[in-house]
Amino acid sequence: MAVHVRGKGLIVFSSCSHAGAVNVLTHARETFPDVPLYGLLGGLHLSGAAMERLIPDTVAHLRPFRVQQIMPAHCTGWRAVWALLNAFGEAAVTPSAVGSRFTF
Repeated sequence: MAVHVRGKGLIVFSSCSHAGAVNVLTHARETFPDVPLYGLLGGLHLSGAAMERLIPDTVAHLRPFRVQQIMPAHCTGWRAVWALLNAFGEAAVTPSAVGSRFTF
């Protein structure tokens, strides 16, 4: 699901990105080519031994989207959250959990 926030752009919501966050953002960009991508909120499905190997590539491939806000949730995993924070900084990455509220 994506929401167009006036003055910001698209915020893409993903419950658990089994398709991959990069693929989800690619699809959003193709679907709404004239609207900038502003944020990504949801589980990035990068926790657990099998998925953690994808963290470096996922972080690298997220860069070209230039999203302003990344709000990783449940299945992102602490290692991926740490990698996102290191790559994009605290101004761009805010972990999401039950009860989190975001204002745009």
